[in-house]
Amino acid sequence: MRKSRIIVILSILTLFAVFVFAQTTSATVSIIHTANVYGNVLPFNYFTNTYESKGLVQIYSYVNQLRQANSDLLLVDTGNLFYGSPFGDYFVEKNILENPVVSLFNQIGYDVFVPGTFELGLERKQFENTLKSLKPYVLAANLTNKFDFVKNYYVKVFSKGVKVATIGVVPPYGNLVSSDYISKIRTTIQTLKTEVAPDIIILATSGGINYDPVTGKQIALQSRLNIGDVLIKEFGKDVDIFLFGNQAIVYANVNKENKVFSLPGSEGASVNRIDITLSQKAGKWKISKVSIQNVNVGKIKPVENVLSWAQQFEPQVEKWLNEPVLNSTETIGFNKYMAILEDSLITELVNKSIIEYTKSHIGIWNVFSPNFEGFVEGDITRKDLYAIVGKTTTVKTLRLTGKQVKDIIKNGLTLLSFKDGKVIFEKSLVSSPWIYDIFENINYEVVLNKKDVRKLEFMGKPVDDNDVFVVSIPTIRTYGQNAIIDGTVLSELEVPVQNILFAQIKKILDGNVLNIKEDNNRVSLVQLAYTVKPGDTLAQIAYRLGVATSDEELPLAIVELMTLNPIIKNPNLIRPGWEIVYYKKYLDLIPPLKELFEAK
Repeated sequence: MRKSRIIVILSILTLFAVFVFAQTTSATVSIIHTANVYGNVLPFNYFTNTYESKGLVQIYSYVNQLRQANSDLLLVDTGNLFYGSPFGDYFVEKNILENPVVSLFNQIGYDVFVPGTFELGLERKQFENTLKSLKPYVLAANLTNKFDFVKNYYVKVFSKGVKVATIGVVPPYGNLVSSDYISKIRTTIQTLKTEVAPDIIILATSGGINYDPVTGKQIALQSRLNIGDVLIKEFGKDVDIFLFGNQAIVYANVNKENKVFSLPGSEGASVNRIDITLSQKAGKWKISKVSIQNVNVGKIKPVENVLSWAQQFEPQVEKWLNEPVLNSTETIGFNKYMAILEDSLITELVNKSIIEYTKSHIGIWNVFSPNFEGFVEGDITRKDLYAIVGKTTTVKTLRLTGKQVKDIIKNGLTLLSFKDGKVIFEKSLVSSPWIYDIFENINYEVVLNKKDVRKLEFMGKPVDDNDVFVVSIPTIRTYGQNAIIDGTVLSELEVPVQNILFAQIKKILDGNVLNIKEDNNRVSLVQLAYTVKPGDTLAQIAYRLGVATSDEELPLAIVELMTLNPIIKNPNLIRPGWEIVYYKKYLDLIPPLKELFEAK
């Protein structure tokens, strides 16, 4: 009797076990991805001196909110954390041990940090001391032979037993990085599969991407720092989630194989949240659903005690920013629309500093601080110089042909039009004036109503389509909206532009006093037409149209009118009814239109 009862009990237990293992159990894990925080802690924009809801305080508040509902979080940052904004720059420059960027990053509870190019550009001792102070795992498979605290991967086991492995890799920048990252990652993946058998594999890099991982469309200038495309190609079968960095754009997408691709923007303004649902059957987890969304953390109410803690550091940063570094002999105004239309000393100072630093032939700069109003006569502070930079970006040098330079200028003109005597600025240019490229060290004239380049000269000689130039360009213009993707990258200088400006501007000015004028290397023209009337002479027309303003200018003005109008064979013989084409500077039009333009 006892034996048969035992058999019955065992049979029931076996059936129960089969039933349990046959059931499907689900689990969800969430990954929070940040990158390019640039040392932003407080919800404030030090470039524009305005409130802006971003930074580590906002990220802390968002993560704190998530943790109250779900403890299964993995937090990963893919580099350029410590500096790039005035707040972060101060603590790195002063090498202050109590760095609030580090402290708050640790308080947030990140699991993984992958060093970015800004970190890789630090001196070895500073790199080591700064990153050793981080609580999360520092991952970079191609740095492990240099530092014992840097690891290949990190595995987190979530509450239902889901194992998520994160592998880190950095782009080949600086003197510390091993270039053979492919074999390192391949070995690491094999080790993980054999020893850990993770349910999810994440490959996190501080490198960017050249092509949209889902559509294949080129979205950035080809760069050796954009190793993401190679990683996708090599490890697309093994890796479930790809996290990128080093590009201040938002990208959050999933392909048809349920592979996730993430770039979360910059400055701590937003994060990418990735939710993975897994199903378990017969003891094994399988991914059943994935989603990714970009979350604007500015909409999150900041945790008051954390905000108050961070605000204690404001006075020392403000004191540093308000230190005088130059003196101006006069007040210099600035307007974002006027800076696009005519040469500006403000953009010129930045552009020439970068050209000098990079030893380029010519340079591109943009209106990155649209609310900047200029310098007041007297002291120019460190804050003022940050304001003329306006945005965190590094610099590249490109090899561009004369034709490519012309094409970039013409592309900018598509954002402008001329109607009823005034310039119309397209909506995209109003909201993002930095997509209009301003050249320095070349002389050029653009014709607004013809969207054409009338004159283009370098060192007094006309630029030929086949001429070759070394051109400096802000890196942020090589990806994202209306990106420049032509040319060949010659060098990539992962140094924030403000650092270049501070190092070079006194060389440009030949001292501490700002007492120079803009060089007027670029002019905006309008092509107009005049119908010859009975009794007109070419000289009279030249004076009437303002092509000549003095007797000395008259001969050249007549030559110009004849060149523009081949119908005129003899300057002393013109016919009533002929339509004569001529050019006027936009700002010299009559009636005066200096402030007359319109934004859509």
